[in-house]
Amino acid sequence: MSFNKLKALGFSDLEIKIYEYVIKKGSCKKEDLLRDLELTEEGLNEHLSKMSSLGAIELVDDLVSPSPPGSFLQKYLRLKEVELDLQLAELRKLVNELQMTLEPVYSESKYGVRLEELWQSIDSLSSMEMETIRMISRANSEISILAERFSYYPKVREELLSALDRKVRVRVLLLALDKENEGRVEDLKRNKIEVRLARCDWRSVRFTLVDKREVIFLIWAKKSGENRVYYRPGYSKNPGMVSVFSDSFEYLWDKALQL
Repeated sequence: MSFNKLKALGFSDLEIKIYEYVIKKGSCKKEDLLRDLELTEEGLNEHLSKMSSLGAIELVDDLVSPSPPGSFLQKYLRLKEVELDLQLAELRKLVNELQMTLEPVYSESKYGVRLEELWQSIDSLSSMEMETIRMISRANSEISILAERFSYYPKVREELLSALDRKVRVRVLLLALDKENEGRVEDLKRNKIEVRLARCDWRSVRFTLVDKREVIFLIWAKKSGENRVYYRPGYSKNPGMVSVFSDSFEYLWDKALQL
């Protein structure tokens, strides 16, 4: 039977000899090892200490006994699994950091545009509402809004009325009409804001488009098998991004039901 495979566990050639001697004897005294393997006491203690830390042997005074191989080897395996998990976690962290650093450089050199030039993330819904108000306040020609029931209308109402005073065209395209928003629709119409009901399937995006030059949007998503809704607000002045939202709005507006 070969004991050399113990090298893979970190045993030196001499430690393999010591382990083979001990496990075949069942147990022995240190003086037996010193005599039969012709070792110095200092060298032997050093090797026994290492083997004990690996769980291969048990030391009680001068008595050296082998641990049950199954227990020793499985304990060693579990320790290595923990070490490897930690190493893998560190490696994942390093890879993610490198990816975040390198991807923008690669994208800019390959495509000539950085991701942040396409859109900027917005950290919360409240921040999105504040930016929407600021966008409406600087509108010069038109405001296009795609909403479900337009529940945030009271928060932007004054700015929309102010935009109307500046001769800005305001259009609101709703995805749903029910008792919840009937009053809002009547107020919109009373203030000469154009409002229509979309004739389309559900849309998981909401947005406000101003002067066809800037857009603020919210994209909804559900992960498979979950009920929780995830969302990510964003803002863009990129002409390509803006045109996607603008073309989508015009297409849905033309097919919508006038209220």
